[in-house]
Amino acid sequence: MKLEQYIFDAKTLVRQQHSGVLSTHSQSVQGYPFGSVVPYFMTTEGNLIIYISQIAQHTRNIKGNTKVSMTMFDSGQNDSQAAGRVTLLGDAELIDNEDVTAQYLRLFPQAKGYQQTHDFMFYQIKAERIRYIGGFGKIFWINKSDWLSLAEQWHHASNEIVQHMNDDHQDAMSLIVAHQFGLRAKKVIMLSAFFEGVHIQADDHIVYCPFDQLCTTAKQVREQLVADTHAARAASTLTVA
Repeated sequence: MKLEQYIFDAKTLVRQQHSGVLSTHSQSVQGYPFGSVVPYFMTTEGNLIIYISQIAQHTRNIKGNTKVSMTMFDSGQNDSQAAGRVTLLGDAELIDNEDVTAQYLRLFPQAKGYQQTHDFMFYQIKAERIRYIGGFGKIFWINKSDWLSLAEQWHHASNEIVQHMNDDHQDAMSLIVAHQFGLRAKKVIMLSAFFEGVHIQADDHIVYCPFDQLCTTAKQVREQLVADTHAARAASTLTVA
């Protein structure tokens, strides 16, 4: 298996999860790590975005030492030793970006209530090195030069994809979430489009629909979504029959 496939698999795992274990350097117990569970999303480039309170212990630790790690694992597997997991090591820094804020709040709408309480702020964990374990025998270190994606032109394309799907293809998204997640939703909304997949809100559920392969153009994303729709429609036909 090529490096590109390992990276794709690792990023897919990261996008499929919505929280991880943030490890910071304890400022009150010197020399010891401090772990806490924190929601996140990964940017198109491959960095992590977290939204944390300024009074939280992990935030105080970051202010003392910006070097952190975030561990994400496949929570759906029974055997945690055999399940996939990713640890991203990086440097945490404050970020004030309207696109980042909007994307985070789409994926975590409950966080809108935090904006008026406890002085929550966004931090970006800029990837330095990544450890990926895809199961027994699949263990790799990934350098940031291989992990990070160039995405300067993607943000506009992503917004257009999301808008187009929401305007014209509600039926296709309903088929996809029904096929992949068994959700019979009355209302579906696409929330994001990344190189590795898309987030869709189906009623009160937010799900991540992974692509079969990396899609770095709008054309490739469209082809993948068409294929997903055809597969979902075929499965639906078989079920009815």
